[in-house]
Amino acid sequence: MKETAARERLDRGAGSNHDHSADKPAEWAQLFLVRFLEVRLFPWTFDMTILVRLLRIALVTILYIVAFAALFEFLNAVPTHLSLPDHPQGGVANPRGSLVVDALVWGVVFRAPGYLFNGTIPLLIILAVTEWKSAQSSRWYLTIWIIAGLLAAGIPVNDPLRLSAALLAAAATGYFYWLLAGKSAGDWLQAWRMREPNAGRKLLNYAAYVVLAYLGYQLSGYLYYGGKLLWVSSGPEPDPGTPPFRVRFEREMTASKVAMMDFPDPASCLNEAETDDLSTDRLKEMDWDRIDNEDEAEVCVFRLLGSYENISYATDWFEAQGFYVHPNFSSARPYVELDGTQRVTGGYSIRKNGPKFPTKGVIRRAFRSIPYGMSVDATWSKDGKQLLWVQTGFSTLCNGPINIRTRSPT
Repeated sequence: MKETAARERLDRGAGSNHDHSADKPAEWAQLFLVRFLEVRLFPWTFDMTILVRLLRIALVTILYIVAFAALFEFLNAVPTHLSLPDHPQGGVANPRGSLVVDALVWGVVFRAPGYLFNGTIPLLIILAVTEWKSAQSSRWYLTIWIIAGLLAAGIPVNDPLRLSAALLAAAATGYFYWLLAGKSAGDWLQAWRMREPNAGRKLLNYAAYVVLAYLGYQLSGYLYYGGKLLWVSSGPEPDPGTPPFRVRFEREMTASKVAMMDFPDPASCLNEAETDDLSTDRLKEMDWDRIDNEDEAEVCVFRLLGSYENISYATDWFEAQGFYVHPNFSSARPYVELDGTQRVTGGYSIRKNGPKFPTKGVIRRAFRSIPYGMSVDATWSKDGKQLLWVQTGFSTLCNGPINIRTRSPT
């Protein structure tokens, strides 16, 4: 009897001709039983598993948004890097050696915050759907990140080099996201479905529905704004409004065009009131609750400041909004640029007062709280009677008071 049992054990060992396929159901059943006991006897460990998984998705998403920004700027700089001469010309050393490094720093420090602010929530919503559907194919994540990358780059179909940089950067980040998070999407769902219904699980389900409803609401806002961006980029030029909105430098004004449509005149930028009067005091009542981004802020500040007769009203207007105006950048002593135009600058401390806009949304306000301060430059004509343009700026790398910019135009 002992000899028979020993022979059976040897027959099942390595190097034997025993068919191991018959053992597979037993192995699966054993794994199923272990997982079932873990879920039944230690349910809190499973809840922690879900929490860790969601945290992992969020952190990996943020990491690769920053990685995309750096890689995109790096690939954008490569053609310029290769086109520079190897030797100094005219006694001036070329910046070829530091160009790519500067591009990486620019991508991380300046590009990434904007991409994080505008892209984190939409990406998390889409990636949550892939998690729920257990989409583990790399094709899904390559497609998602390529579409997101093209949207972030403005779909540069007229610039082959920029388009190629966006495609390569997005494909790389999509592939590495798949390696870290996508290929294991939905593994926890099998254990979740094994759990027996209980009051705690129902409560968690209701909480999940609330979160999904909130994310859906946020996504609808992004889709609505994206639809307006698509409309202004493909349709006719919007009316510049009253007073006619202008910018300092020629650039793509897609977001500004949306703001021009949403705020066509001074009245659209003011708090609601029973009167239609646009007196000097009434023009100070700007409705910051309606401002969601710097393009809308620039358009509305331009509409209201441009409605005054001249530059002399600028300091009082800025101070009414809660801005600080330095005496050397005030209406009484405006900063005179090299071309003779006059600039008044208002500074706002985000560290002390929180972001000026948006006034709603915890996540969006958290992103807007990253800069130390904000400044608004309003530039008038040489005689100070016509507002030419308005520019907003954010200081992120300083530890003292808000830096008032004194650079003359290049």
